[in-house]
Amino acid sequence: MVLIKYFIKKMLVFLGFLKSKKTWPTLSDSKKHFLIKNVHIKSSVETINEIKSTILNKQKGAYMRFGDGDIFLMLGLDDMLHTGNKKMANEMQEAMNLNIGILHKGLPIHSELFGCEKGMELGVHLVSDKDALKYLSVTYKLLDFKSLVTSFALHQLARFHENECISFLRFLKSTNPIFVGNGNIKSEISKKLFGNIHIKTPLRDSYNEIDRIEKELIQILDKNRNEFRIVVVAMGCPGRILQKRILKKGCQVYLFDFGSLLDAFNGEDTRDWIALTGGVNVYTMLLNKL
Repeated sequence: MVLIKYFIKKMLVFLGFLKSKKTWPTLSDSKKHFLIKNVHIKSSVETINEIKSTILNKQKGAYMRFGDGDIFLMLGLDDMLHTGNKKMANEMQEAMNLNIGILHKGLPIHSELFGCEKGMELGVHLVSDKDALKYLSVTYKLLDFKSLVTSFALHQLARFHENECISFLRFLKSTNPIFVGNGNIKSEISKKLFGNIHIKTPLRDSYNEIDRIEKELIQILDKNRNEFRIVVVAMGCPGRILQKRILKKGCQVYLFDFGSLLDAFNGEDTRDWIALTGGVNVYTMLLNKL
């Protein structure tokens, strides 16, 4: 089904019935060769181990999972759940260019050119070489592309390294995190994963409420300004903007972006990758092992 939708979209663009999202910058052949040679993506296990070490050492920073939607929003375009605007575009660029603390930044460029992990395919975290280069064409000047991590660390662990996934989720909860995320997540699931603190965010257009979300988070952090805290974020692309805002305020935090694995735990088949990897039942069984 994913491949069918992919080729239908390509055909509609070709026939002129659907406009392509943007005329993207063109990379020269020399720049393409340079990026192919120098861009490396750390594996899921490496990514999670680095994040855990950063948290254990109480180093402020963030796991920032930039996806294609973030790139569209940075260009002032819409993504699946958010309507683009100039202010959000500027903030997204600031987030990509952020250099505060220990930052683990990922891009959606798993491909034949830049490498992929077991089980990745179209619809499951893999993109075409053309799309990978397209995404790099607008981001490589903003990111340290020599130290990229995977944006799909937990997703991959849930499928192929179950014990490591369970261990990390237990570790994450043991830090007594502040959960900032989708208000539709069942309370019993958010409590099981993160504990009792939940700042609720809307499913769509969460940027429209980002000032309120930021204020609520700061109020909690300010209760003990010098205490190192973990914040788990799951509010879509604007979550990266929230991470940027909080770090720029000097808060002693590590902000972990959870991603759409949370939807699967919540019994929601919101992404192609969930259905293509066995459906929500697979991830419900994993959650029950916690």
